Amino acid sequence: KRRFFYGAAFSVYGGVAGLYDLGPAGCALKANMVNFWRNHFVVEENMLEVECTMLTPEYVLKASGHVDRFTDFMVKDVKTGECYRADHLLEGHLEKAIEAKGCSAEKKAEMEAVLRQIDNYGLDEIGGFIKKYE
Repeated sequence: KRRFFYGAAFSVYGGVAGLYDLGPAGCALKANMVNFWRNHFVVEENMLEVECTMLTPEYVLKASGHVDRFTDFMVKDVKTGECYRADHLLEGHLEKAIEAKGCSAEKKAEMEAVLRQIDNYGLDEIGGFIKKYE
């Protein structure tokens, strides 16, 4: 804290998750990282640089489907109390199951099809797959 590399934004008001303020050392590191990125991509690779707004109006998120369809379903481990994204839990389990030695080609193909579509499933479908492949 004494050197103030970074800290929670709005910390005097309790802070806001995911937002940070940078101190002098943090600002210098960020500038170095941006300059390194710019040198590689813009100077060496001849790519064009654009800078866009960091804020997105709600109507844009609504029109893009993010408001209505962008929901991360969570599951809670009853033993530890830890919370996990249901799709990530299913994805990790299916990837391990596909790599398992006793998995048939038919079962692999079925699980790979589920993985390809995992972002399109709703709560009931993800829950059904978790039960089916446990």
